[in-house]
Amino acid sequence: MAARPRVVAALAAQLRDLDAAEEAFAEAAARPLAMVEPPRDVAAWLFVAAKRRALDAARKARGEARKADALAEISDMADILQLPDPIPDERLRLLFICCHPALGAEVRAGLALKVICGLPVSAIARLFVVSEPTMFQRLTRAKAKVREAGIAFELPPRESWPERLGAVLLALELAFTAAYADAGGELSADLGEDLGAEVERLALLVAELLPDEPEAQGLAALVLLARSRSGARLDAEGAMVPLSQQDCSQWDYARIAQARALMEAAARAGRSGPCQVMAAIQLTHARRGFDGVVDWSTVPAAL
Repeated sequence: MAARPRVVAALAAQLRDLDAAEEAFAEAAARPLAMVEPPRDVAAWLFVAAKRRALDAARKARGEARKADALAEISDMADILQLPDPIPDERLRLLFICCHPALGAEVRAGLALKVICGLPVSAIARLFVVSEPTMFQRLTRAKAKVREAGIAFELPPRESWPERLGAVLLALELAFTAAYADAGGELSADLGEDLGAEVERLALLVAELLPDEPEAQGLAALVLLARSRSGARLDAEGAMVPLSQQDCSQWDYARIAQARALMEAAARAGRSGPCQVMAAIQLTHARRGFDGVVDWSTVPAAL
């Protein structure tokens, strides 16, 4: 469901429990809409319904009085659904939380992919080349550590962002890979498209927040360049078209120009990295749309 990442992120930020957020959403999504007319905003309905389910669970659980009191301030469903956008967007904050240095390096990106991007465990396991049970155990332990260690559900101070940046960029890169590759067909077409758009939004936001980090600029450029070719990736039968054979007239040149500007900003920092290398290669391919040439000699210069 396309609404899942945004709703789960908002719930996790308020419940301060990743498992509770996912469980509350799953329960709300599994229940039929008990309304004469469907809500105008299903995501908003799910957010409020899931929050109420979490409140009920907190009230029933022993020793959860404080959590229940904290959640008690819930507006009436009708009032919530009248608002233009009642769900706070917490995905970027939660992305940095999932990449906390207290968590193992091998699981930070995986946790972000599960909680924020909504990827199934099987898809995450394929990305990390491990078995599904192994990845499930890693994610379960990581969520338990977040809860038991009392990791703050707050965006860390700005000076702490660089130490989490590597895991943040890896999570975004893997999410984008999953959205565009999806070789096993596990992701629905809608989820893949929504996930690609969300990764683009988050990558651009990270690049904007960290203008002195060239790898953040490089990843944002890489995502933009890949997204610029969305309209030319498949032929009329749904088969993938090789990049060298794509119809350049179907490319998005506004995204290409934005990516080039990001690469120029990254180059001024004088610190190359893998994201910038990959973006430089993609930018070289994009040149074919302007003069019909793929000039590989420009790659070193772009770095």
